[in-house]
Amino acid sequence: MKMNCCFRVLLILGVVTSFITTSCDYLTESSEETYTLSGVITKSGVDDNVMVYLKLVSKDGNFTDHALFSTRAIFNGGGTPYSIKKIKEGEYRLYALIDINLNAVGDETSVPDAGDFVTSTYVNIDDNKTLDFRDNTWSVYQP
Repeated sequence: MKMNCCFRVLLILGVVTSFITTSCDYLTESSEETYTLSGVITKSGVDDNVMVYLKLVSKDGNFTDHALFSTRAIFNGGGTPYSIKKIKEGEYRLYALIDINLNAVGDETSVPDAGDFVTSTYVNIDDNKTLDFRDNTWSVYQP
């Protein structure tokens, strides 16, 4: 009788453990695949420790829109790598800002002011992508 009781307890514990493990896996796995956009930013004449802000907004969006996905990077030696992770598949407008006078807000809501370097491009995220920004892609922002 004692052995039968222990067997039932172990059986119940096994079922409960299996349920919890299965439930946790379901909660932590996302059914929607995400991607990474990465590359290198270069711009001659930009000092070390200058911040670069990048943000993806809707494909018809503008620089003042709140970012759907964003990142920032710090210039060092005339350039910097960047990476925006966990992007959902879709069509976006990518805006980038080199904050020359170091006065941006410091997050995904940062917008350019006079003298900053800016660029933007359309990007379709359907896989991991690499997109570099070289010297000739930047223009000086004029409000």
